[in-house]
Amino acid sequence: MLRRQLAVYSPVSAAALGRAFASGLGSGLNGHLDLSATLEREYSAERAFLCASGTQALQVALLLAMRQVGDACVALPAFSCFDVASAAVGVRARIRFYDLEPSTMTPDLNSLQGVLERGTRIAVITPLYGFPVDWDAVTDLLAPYGAVAVEDAAQGDHAEWRGRPLGSLGPISVLSFGRGKGWTGGRGGAVLLRNETSWRGLREALTELSAGRRQRGVEVRVLGVLLAQWALGRPAWYAIPQAIPWLRLGETIYRQATPLRPMTRAASACLATSRSAAAREAAVRRATAQALLEGIGAGSRARPVQPLPGATPGYLRLPLRLGRGLAGFGKPAAATRLGLAPSYPSVLAAIPQVRPWTDDAATGWAGGEELARTLFTAPTHSLVSIADRAELIRLLRAYGRST
Repeated sequence: MLRRQLAVYSPVSAAALGRAFASGLGSGLNGHLDLSATLEREYSAERAFLCASGTQALQVALLLAMRQVGDACVALPAFSCFDVASAAVGVRARIRFYDLEPSTMTPDLNSLQGVLERGTRIAVITPLYGFPVDWDAVTDLLAPYGAVAVEDAAQGDHAEWRGRPLGSLGPISVLSFGRGKGWTGGRGGAVLLRNETSWRGLREALTELSAGRRQRGVEVRVLGVLLAQWALGRPAWYAIPQAIPWLRLGETIYRQATPLRPMTRAASACLATSRSAAAREAAVRRATAQALLEGIGAGSRARPVQPLPGATPGYLRLPLRLGRGLAGFGKPAAATRLGLAPSYPSVLAAIPQVRPWTDDAATGWAGGEELARTLFTAPTHSLVSIADRAELIRLLRAYGRST
């Protein structure tokens, strides 16, 4: 059976694809300035710097923060996307970890305070799957230590904390525009700056990375990603790319940080053309997530992650804590076919490439380790049909009760 549900979906229309080809292969179109202006306006930033990926954007953000505090020690969440650790390793940071609260996926403030008390002055805050953290509590905690928060809003499309969009909260914020981020250019990322100190340090920080020039080969690769996403990124066909081993779709792997390059023209053109479609998609995600939550009800052994008061999740995916993993389903294959997928398989400190950069006496992060064991996500996007949604609800209501 070919049909297999995508875990995530970011709309790429034929019009956006055409605009990307015209900009990526043409010589006269470059939408970087317009996109930068849009980001500065929507996210209340003084400057926006466009990078080839969200990981590269986080590298730049970390270098700026390191220059600002005069130290290369960085606090990362114990459980997060592996690319967060890749960015820290890419800038040769000393890494310490703070734990998370499993029920909300937000920072354990006592754990974060412990890292600050050990002298760490940079904290990367990463809202997972569009679930906002208590940004006010985080900034209040960091302030007495003179610590800088780097807001990694890579998964925060159309999520809000007390009416403000994720990506607009920190002195330095990061956005990502990969294929699974809700608003996509195929690839790409942005660093958003909100004070003059950060902006003055940008030019110096960038000299530590390879700026790179526009190369047609890079444009072609991004166009290939967009074309494949447009052609195969639908349930009727997704089983084909998902079955190709070297694509490693759905796997969490550690990718080495790469030299900095600017965002491609193809990516910026696609982003500019698809902004309204991304907003419509975000509204569908919220509605689908609410329907799933209402359908699952309070009696299920599948425990949804709880948003904080004041948070408006973007529901990039619907996070659920499944104590028995896929084994709790009577038919695990049916759950995976419908797009239910495990989250990150380990805490960041367990990644072999990260261990040499870890500068921490702590050895266990109970909350992060629990999330690595039990956190799964269900799709919320517009390609989830009414029948898919009903079947997901049926499976999740019965979770843990089948033999």
